[in-house]
Amino acid sequence: MRLLAKFIAGFFTPLKGAILIVEHQSLRRLALLPFLITLVVFVFGLAIGLPLITMYVTPFTKTLLGWMGWRAGSTPGEWLTTILPFLIWPALALALVYILLTFTRLIAAPLYSLLAERVLMRQGVLEEENYDTIQWVKRQARTARASLIKAAMFLVLGVILGLLSFIPGLGLFTSFAFLVLLAYDVVDYSLEAVGWTTAKRVEFFRQHLAVFFGLGVSLGLVFLLPGLNFFVLPAAVAGGADLVRRMTKAS
Repeated sequence: MRLLAKFIAGFFTPLKGAILIVEHQSLRRLALLPFLITLVVFVFGLAIGLPLITMYVTPFTKTLLGWMGWRAGSTPGEWLTTILPFLIWPALALALVYILLTFTRLIAAPLYSLLAERVLMRQGVLEEENYDTIQWVKRQARTARASLIKAAMFLVLGVILGLLSFIPGLGLFTSFAFLVLLAYDVVDYSLEAVGWTTAKRVEFFRQHLAVFFGLGVSLGLVFLLPGLNFFVLPAAVAGGADLVRRMTKAS
């Protein structure tokens, strides 16, 4: 697929996932609990976090001016005192969203894995199998362990990007990097379900980078719309499964 086609495919991934969930009752049931978890985490997280980061914008601005050697009363300092908050607040807000999403995925990871698996089964990528209780417990233990490792890795990357976002001019880059990481995360549930190794999954990410760029942009736009952000994760996971099917078939 060409780069533009890949970008468009990634961009419409959440919409495709939402259509799949609406069309199939079994997928709606699987998506309901992750949606409720996301709703609770975000309602409380944003209610507590947004006032907190707003309170820290001014101290961060003064700290950055100090690092750059400009006093707040100087002419460059006055300009930067006006401009920097518009760059810092969005970076902090996106970092907050990223932390909440990391926390959400840690709780809901088994449910998202099951949702991605069921979409892949419905589309013929995976064969339906009957697991006994022991197999199910082992599978959930592996999923939980993998989720802990990924959550730790994503949190470290998030901290690094958050620190970089305070460097003037890098805020837009770090914000987009946050979204691309999130795009990889929602698709990775499906890559894990088909049994790919970490190396193969990273190679898939490298080969289809335009897809993840498109999905990242789509997620960023949805997060700007109050209320829709609670629906986007289950829809993106379901759409990510369909995306994996199409990308692997095209390859």
